[in-house]
Amino acid sequence: MLPPNQVKERFCFISNYSAVSLLEVPKFQECVKKFPTQILDQITDVYSMLQKDRLKTELRVIYSRSDFRNITGAISLLLFIIENNLQTKFPETYKLLLIIVTIPTTTAEAERWFSTLKRVQTFLRSTISKDRLSALAMLSIEKRMINDI
Repeated sequence: MLPPNQVKERFCFISNYSAVSLLEVPKFQECVKKFPTQILDQITDVYSMLQKDRLKTELRVIYSRSDFRNITGAISLLLFIIENNLQTKFPETYKLLLIIVTIPTTTAEAERWFSTLKRVQTFLRSTISKDRLSALAMLSIEKRMINDI
């Protein structure tokens, strides 16, 4: 068990993940009525490169527009913005989406990848090239998606 003084330090990163809740489509109607100011404050504290006022304005527009309500997930929203060339119209939201998409929500997935890589590399006795090892690891990691295909 962790000592109390280490618990706060170990889990301080959790506030970074509140950014995802700003872009959950099912909550858009709720956010139009009561904007999540506290979450926005947390996010702009963690990611100082975001302009708080501009992001708030952009999010208000996104929450109120019906064409954004058919989108599911941060990746889909990011693709929608890119496909419709809206990066210049929503630059702060675009930056926030890039952050959300590139930062994993937990370390469990990364740890799973390393475990898979370790199994693949041990199995092949480290005699293969990096490219082949990378390809085999990716196949093993994404086996559920490959099985669906």
